[in-house]
Amino acid sequence: MIKEIVEFMDLENNGENFLKIILENRAIAKGIHIIIDKDTFEIKELCFNDSSDEFNSFVKKYNLKEREYYCNYLDSNKNFDSSPQEGKNQIHSASPYALFFRYYGIDKNKKTVTIFQRLLEIKARLSKTGYFEKNKSLTQNEDILNHLSDIEKVIKEKLVTKYFIKRIGKKNLKNIKNSDYIKVYFDYDMTFIKVFYDEYSPQMAFNKKGLFEDKEKYTTSQEYNCPIIDKKAELGTSDFLNTFADKKPFYMHLTRNKLYDGFTALYSGKVIQNLSFFEEILKLKIKIDKYDKNMFPSPFPIFISNKDAIDNEGNRIYFELLKENQPIGYQKIIESVYLKLSGSNEINDLNFYLIFWNNTKDGIRFYDVDYVDSFDYKLENFSIKNIFEIENFNIGAIENIFELEWKIFAKFLYTLKGENENNYLLKNNYFAEKINVSKGEKLPAMVATKFYQYNKAIFDVVYKGKLESFTGFMFDDLCISIIREQIKLNDDWGKTYKIKEKLALYISLHKNFNKGEDLVTTIKDLRQKIEVLLENDEMHLESDKEFGFASGQLIWYILSKSKSESKTHSLLDIFISKNKVEDFKMVMAQHIQKYSHAFKFFQNKSWFDKLVGEVMAYEPEQQTIKGLIPLIMVGYFSKNSISELISKKATENKFNEENSNEQ
Repeated sequence: MIKEIVEFMDLENNGENFLKIILENRAIAKGIHIIIDKDTFEIKELCFNDSSDEFNSFVKKYNLKEREYYCNYLDSNKNFDSSPQEGKNQIHSASPYALFFRYYGIDKNKKTVTIFQRLLEIKARLSKTGYFEKNKSLTQNEDILNHLSDIEKVIKEKLVTKYFIKRIGKKNLKNIKNSDYIKVYFDYDMTFIKVFYDEYSPQMAFNKKGLFEDKEKYTTSQEYNCPIIDKKAELGTSDFLNTFADKKPFYMHLTRNKLYDGFTALYSGKVIQNLSFFEEILKLKIKIDKYDKNMFPSPFPIFISNKDAIDNEGNRIYFELLKENQPIGYQKIIESVYLKLSGSNEINDLNFYLIFWNNTKDGIRFYDVDYVDSFDYKLENFSIKNIFEIENFNIGAIENIFELEWKIFAKFLYTLKGENENNYLLKNNYFAEKINVSKGEKLPAMVATKFYQYNKAIFDVVYKGKLESFTGFMFDDLCISIIREQIKLNDDWGKTYKIKEKLALYISLHKNFNKGEDLVTTIKDLRQKIEVLLENDEMHLESDKEFGFASGQLIWYILSKSKSESKTHSLLDIFISKNKVEDFKMVMAQHIQKYSHAFKFFQNKSWFDKLVGEVMAYEPEQQTIKGLIPLIMVGYFSKNSISELISKKATENKFNEENSNEQ
């Protein structure tokens, strides 16, 4: 995958590249920015970064984003001010064309430091650390060396002067915070600044302890072929998700060829520089509604073709999406690439490396890296049916893999805010060590259990297109466990929407995950069978499925006769928690006895008598009811056939009575 990242960062599109995107979107340091005229060496212009329109114009006028980027050190371990140790890391520039340092108006002892004192400290530090000599050692360009001599002279003569301090101004010094920067730029052409940067930055990208003192400890002493670009160069280790392990031998392969000093991954400076650029890309933020959001998504796909080579057309979609000036979502990328490449004869499938990452307080962290082969974006024969005919229920086809996430999985993994279900738990917590729940929301215990149990498998389904990773057993366990939990917690006989919604989703997609019969069709047949059976003495239950559905119908009718003011559906769990069929029937018999006052036995043959007789007489082939629980639930929450027949009979009697009175 290193090869693909390197080639991805080299990608160009009509003059655009990812380095340009980094430069356009990076934030300018807080503080005072000073432009020095290269001919007169006087202060040409300065501006305080207060994010105003005036400062933004200043940034554009002097191309400040590029100047700051190319003159800044790569990180604090890779600077020109690493020795002597006492007082190190004060100078943050790494170029002859700039001088960067923090203001620090209050020292470690909380004493006030004047601007004059601070400039004296920086001037002394330039001398102690050999700042200019280090710059000279990194270039052989005659023009740059001449510029460097002039700049060194003017800094020594004019940095600590009343004129310099006066030009900065009392107002700016009053606004500047303790850790804000003072950044001085010499306005030479950007060409020279980039030439110097290109000379030293590949070497500086290596993982190391010091740029100048320990070079032999972080690169090979000779040139070897780089495994990525197949070009001879001095090789070294990258600090991209890596550490310099010379003091941690357990990180090193001690049996490896000593030619490479025991390190496992050595690359050329160009390769390592591109890896650093990739890290910068991941860290880019964009401000949306006053909030900083990652510009690039997690997970992050890098597309390749079927020929196992980088697919420029697929990855160039990033340049098009960036023009929308919005954070790029993973779903948007997949949709856009699918549409772009769907008519291509060369690219028949979406193949890519997928990186699930996060920018933590400890830096970029990768949680999951995988190669996705033939990603199935489109889904076929996935559809939701309203089997309970409930209102405001979304039906229709699930057309793609992302709809499966928020139309199905998110419905079962939810948080509660009052009685309302919020469905962002899954999307916000993939790979979370501890589930993050918003203030004021509650996480049901069963939901938490099933989240930890199945979130990785669901991630593989949605983001890697691996439908086979979520088995029929997993689907049944997730759905039925959550539905049963909602049944247990039901506190109002009239509130069944959430239970019916989830049960309808489960039944609709049962065939897709279990590769079996269509339960939607089966349930329609079962309803018709029970309706006919109740009025036909010659018809009987003939299968375990019919027994399960009929049992659900019977249980609902029994419990509906309760006179309790706090009647709920939670009692259903008493029935389905039984394991053996004989125990299940026993509980039904006990409840029939409990509500016997509501049933008229042996007086007239009734539909209730018929259903009781059929359920109690049938001997299922399976001796446990676990496999029948979904059908028992569906039978329970479907329109009750006995009640429907009673209502129909009452309507007929009323009609006949009215007609009789009229005659």
